[in-house]
Amino acid sequence: MIHDVTDADLESVRAFLEAHLDSSLFLLSNLAMFGPCAGEHPNSGNFRFVAEADRVVAVFCVTRRGNLLVQAAGRADLAEEIFGACAGDSLEVTGIVGEWLTAQALWNLLCADPRFEPSHSTKEVLYSRALTSADLGFATDEAADGRSARPLDASDFDGWEPLNTAYLAELNLPWQASLAQRKEEFESRARARRWWGVFEGERLVAIAGLNAMYGRLGQVGGVYSRFGDRRRGLGRTVIRALIRGSLTQHLFERLVLFAGEDNVGARRLYESLGFEVGGAFALFLGTRPSSSRSPQTFKWLGQSGEIYTYEIHEWPTHLSPGPGNYIFTRCTGPGDWRPILIGESVDLADLTVHERLRTGQDVPTHVHVRLNFNPAAVRRREVGDLVARWTPPGQEAYSE
Repeated sequence: MIHDVTDADLESVRAFLEAHLDSSLFLLSNLAMFGPCAGEHPNSGNFRFVAEADRVVAVFCVTRRGNLLVQAAGRADLAEEIFGACAGDSLEVTGIVGEWLTAQALWNLLCADPRFEPSHSTKEVLYSRALTSADLGFATDEAADGRSARPLDASDFDGWEPLNTAYLAELNLPWQASLAQRKEEFESRARARRWWGVFEGERLVAIAGLNAMYGRLGQVGGVYSRFGDRRRGLGRTVIRALIRGSLTQHLFERLVLFAGEDNVGARRLYESLGFEVGGAFALFLGTRPSSSRSPQTFKWLGQSGEIYTYEIHEWPTHLSPGPGNYIFTRCTGPGDWRPILIGESVDLADLTVHERLRTGQDVPTHVHVRLNFNPAAVRRREVGDLVARWTPPGQEAYSE
């Protein structure tokens, strides 16, 4: 039987999750931080549990992000009951995160929904590592070439953000917050000493963080360096820094982390640092596209002859988060557009019209956008190509 988690249930719910601690950290961490009921934070949600003979046998929660977090100790037979309970929730399920057997059964049910489109599906290897005083002897990894590792602080956001963006893009993980929200979340976690980085001079070249914490246990996540910086020991350096900080700042006794089953390089690194295999974990994500028709598109020809396809949106509008290029336009007839401002943004969700566009004849009627995960320099070349083609002689070339 399924029940909502109340304050009276917290002790038994926590006891069940703690009995399966390594694969329950997301649930335990969110429960500790946000309580059993959904609030404003995207990681909050309504916690529920399954009881058999007055005993908790499963705990689950659909977060405001749409992720169904679940722990059922491998009870795949409970999947239909859990999924049915979520069907009546005001928060639609767009992902399944939890121990492998139950999560896989839930994922099969979710993928049977024709309205749902899978986007990310991985079986993760669960690793665990005990921390000891011997870990304090790790070298600081500072080298003559200026490499150093340290906890990140709020001022490091501009270096961290493009690395974290590339990490999400490489794993095909969805953007679930605007740039302003990501900055606020980063600064909060940096103040709590939950991010570490490796620097070469002033340049941040590798990152690793703690994405969940409970008691004396921390969960490692977001380990990343750029392709061109790999095989240089940066991952080892940043994880060693995280291990030292977990001991000295958080007083942890153990760390857990997940690595894709096929990610041989990462698994070798973690195993070389003393992490041991402890099970399997699921990370399943997807989307539920709107039932409305797909956005219209328009092909813009650049001065170079290259054609760029943009989605058309009436302005003002709320755009999905992610980096990309944009063109503010006025519609002068069916299929006829006059560009007003051409630019690129690190996050289209934060896009606002330049103040000069708010008055006079240059007020836009639409915005054309194109998600573009290439580096900013590539996005800017596209801006220059389009400005060169679409700016009439004698008219100021508006671009940002």
